[in-house]
Amino acid sequence: MPMHWTGRVTPVAFSIGKVSVAWYGILITIGMLLSLAICVRRFKRINVKSDDVLTLFLICIPMAVIFARLGYVVSNYKYYFTSPYDWDAFVNTIAIWKGGLTIMWGVPGGVIGGLIWCKLYKVDFVKTADLVLPTVLIAQVIGRWGNFFNQELYGQPVTDPTHQWFPLAIFIADEGGWYQATFFYEGVLNFIGFLLLIYLYYHIDIKGMGMLSYPAWYCLVRGSLEFIRADEPNVVDKALGFNSVILFCYLAAAICIGLIVFLGIRAKKKGQKIFYKHGIPPLPAEPQKKKEELASL
Repeated sequence: MPMHWTGRVTPVAFSIGKVSVAWYGILITIGMLLSLAICVRRFKRINVKSDDVLTLFLICIPMAVIFARLGYVVSNYKYYFTSPYDWDAFVNTIAIWKGGLTIMWGVPGGVIGGLIWCKLYKVDFVKTADLVLPTVLIAQVIGRWGNFFNQELYGQPVTDPTHQWFPLAIFIADEGGWYQATFFYEGVLNFIGFLLLIYLYYHIDIKGMGMLSYPAWYCLVRGSLEFIRADEPNVVDKALGFNSVILFCYLAAAICIGLIVFLGIRAKKKGQKIFYKHGIPPLPAEPQKKKEELASL
């Protein structure tokens, strides 16, 4: 089978001396910066300055990267924890510049960073999570193109020549054939989810909805696409005969959706207005005197 251009991509964008910079790292960084830009605008609704939002990201991103790398290494421990475990093996373990991050592990790290920031700046954590977490979806949309350059996150073989076209399918060089472009499917679904969650946030006033809607959406997408993934073995419990990743994703999504419904019903019973046809009004601006007092601290 002739090689398609999608099979000729390389994970390395450029090299500086002996250090190679991967497309995955570049695209993840671009996604994070876009998420930051969106958050700067969103945080104005609760009167948080852009400099403070930048500090939030400077705390959260390193924590998220550490946890995301830890998750990837643990998932592939047989590759990283070799014997003898020498200095070169250690460097290979922390070599995030080569790619290899697990988003599902990265989010808890970012949440811990958010808790630290909220404690330092005395900002409500739930409101912060409501604003930040939906923007993670847009970062993931861009980051998934790193999987394209890495030739990973693909689905089942595509044998029908009429369906062998990008982005419906992708040519995987190591496999020598066409496979479903799962990374692209996930990117499209996450982009739809991002637009949906942004719309809901501006029209539905339920504290905690943004924080819960992100894992609900992402787990539904990830769990559904797990049915067709072929680039790595599914985590299957042989005794019970199920895919544990799918089970975890659907269970987590169900819990989050249930909590959103519960919070909405509780707010309604308290007489709170939940839906705003023309958008939830932002918080009133702080008095100038208070701003000056804060600036002098």
